[in-house]
Amino acid sequence: MQKKIIEYIKEIKNPYKLKIDNMIVELEYSENHKKFNECMLNILKQKIKME
Repeated sequence: MQKKIIEYIKEIKNPYKLKIDNMIVELEYSENHKKFNECMLNILKQKIKME
């Protein structure tokens, strides 16, 4: 599994910037203490509203 993760990171070059379908998601550290899952849910809710 670790080998697959390393290969994936080499392939995408920047693990903090992802393309999911037609949306680019950039991750960064924040001082607001929100969890990743919370942020992703908010992004997905916004995407659903746009459709």
